[in-house]
Amino acid sequence: MNYGISAHDYLNRAENCLQQNGPQHLFYAAFELRCAVEARMREYLETWDHVSKKQKEGWNIDKLGSATERAFKTDRVMRWRVKDEHTGETILVLYYTPVTKKLQSNAMRLGNYLHAPKKYHSETDRWWSEFRNLLEEMVHQLQIATMGTLLGPAMKKGDRIQMATHLPPGTNINQIYKEGAAIKVQVEHLDEMPETLEREAVVWTRSDRN
Repeated sequence: MNYGISAHDYLNRAENCLQQNGPQHLFYAAFELRCAVEARMREYLETWDHVSKKQKEGWNIDKLGSATERAFKTDRVMRWRVKDEHTGETILVLYYTPVTKKLQSNAMRLGNYLHAPKKYHSETDRWWSEFRNLLEEMVHQLQIATMGTLLGPAMKKGDRIQMATHLPPGTNINQIYKEGAAIKVQVEHLDEMPETLEREAVVWTRSDRN
């Protein structure tokens, strides 16, 4: 059986667990969500040369959070919008969607549940609903954190911009940044992902509409 280890893989399994009725599935979901948070932060860190090998291989949420903060110096969503300078038409939109401090904090809270309980909790105990609410909140947070296709914010180095992206199959960047093209780039830092875009494609190009 193929057991994928990307952040998306962990998140998908967690969502499937939460659709099950047995209380044991909450614990399985918690494990998958904990791993999803670790995996997403490592996916960001692994891409960049200025991040040490030790930082890239970590598993402690707090240390991974500190490493991403030092590497990227932002906890905000970045929107990278490319427009045709002549027509003003948007031809490409990329997002960096960080693992927020709130999501990191929730992942660390899972430690309260991933141990043998010291007392029995009946099925009517609010402990179960509080556990599920935490997991469902994390699912929503991770859906946003795994939505972006920028693997870290675009960063300036000298007179150049460094970017790392993971684009869907079929996206032809060469057609967008082709020689002689007149484009305008708009970079925005947002406190959160715009609600109107949460369910839309993160990468949008002319070719998607043809």
